[in-house]
Amino acid sequence: MKRIAWVNPDTGVLAICTPNYNGRTRPAGETDDEFLARLVTERVPDGTSHIVFDDADAGVTDFLAERTFRNGWAIDGSAVVVDMAKARVLHMDTIRKARNIELAAKDITFMRAVEAGDTDAQATIGTEKQVLRDIPATFDLTTGVTTPAQLKAKWPTELPARE
Repeated sequence: MKRIAWVNPDTGVLAICTPNYNGRTRPAGETDDEFLARLVTERVPDGTSHIVFDDADAGVTDFLAERTFRNGWAIDGSAVVVDMAKARVLHMDTIRKARNIELAAKDITFMRAVEAGDTDAQATIGTEKQVLRDIPATFDLTTGVTTPAQLKAKWPTELPARE
């Protein structure tokens, strides 16, 4: 099945149109190529470049099924690819969310230590929180990471393992 892809000029996110070849809006006698051309005219914003690709091409179905970095997809020539720079930003956002949950949990423990007057626990928790705060600045998502799978596997040891 052929699909149409373009980058939405308003959001910068890749849009993919999966035509309903058997739909009611397709006039009888309209060829697949005519149908796709009409959809491009109707769906793709004026002046926006697009590609038509076949999901039967090698690897495309698997690529479309792996949606971890969906908002980092881009068009490269005649293919849909993961823009690794965008994917790194998306992955760091995921790391930040997990880190923020851990920081909130440590806030509770810290307040209990304050209530108990336990200055040693307060200092330990303060150090642990600073390590968590530093993750976005210190955790390297570039070294040894050239594929989306490698990026997805990269996770700070200071955070709980993902499920």
